[in-house]
Parts: sequence; C-alpha cells; structure tokens
Amino acid sequence: MNKSTTEIKIRGYHLDAYQHVNNARYLELLEEARWCHYEDYPPAYFQEKGWGFIIVNININFKGSAVLGDTLVIHSELVKIGNTSLTIHQEAFIKGSERKSIEADITFVMMDLRTQKLLPIEGELKSLLTRTAKV
Repeated sequence: MNKSTTEIKIRGYHLDAYQHVNNARYLELLEEARWCHYEDYPPAYFQEKGWGFIIVNININFKGSAVLGDTLVIHSELVKIGNTSLTIHQEAFIKGSERKSIEADITFVMMDLRTQKLLPIEGELKSLLTRTAKV
C-alpha cells in the first residue's frame, strides 16, 4: 500500500554483552522507523486530533545480528487495513549487504484518546494512514 525506508546507524548503546543489537533494542529501532513512516505529517497532528496508535500485536523474526557500526536499512510498509486495525510489515537489512537482520509484523489500532474507544478506520483517518492525504 505504501512503503518507506529509514536508515539507523548502530551505536554502542544498542549493543548487549554479546556485542550485537539486543533484542529489546530492535523494538525501539522498528518504532523509530514507524515514526519516520508518518513524519511527513506535523508532529502534533494526530495528538491534536486526539488519535493514538496502540500496538496490539508484534511478531518478530530474528534473522541475523547487527553490530557496532552497521547501518540498518529498515523498510516499513502498511500491508493490511481492517475496520479497526492496521498491520505494518518491517524488514531490516545490513546496509551494503543482502543480510536481513530482522523482520516483523506490527498490528495496531487507533484510539480516540478522549473517549478511550477504538476508532473505525475510515474517511480522513484511513486517508492519512494510507498516506493518500496530505495535511
């Protein structure tokens, strides 16, 4: 549906005692790439609307280690839209190689932060999430 690419250089604080990216850090790296996926909207746009992204499921497959100095190239793509949920598929490769480090499917819902109720994904919200609308 729509795809973006984010590059993140691996720093020392991403590593664990085994000198590769810690599994918990991958969640943060993937989150950074998802924020970048929607960064063409003003930072407070969703907040001003009272809309929140709530992750309901994460499936991660580790494929290979990333180490200090590597740059991860993370592809994020919206692959599924339901009535109240969306799924983004993400893959991270070591830049300059074909080595895949991780792949993940993240499912989230949109919530009205004022009422704490799920939002149906339709109209303006659907256009924004599929990046077919600009603000």
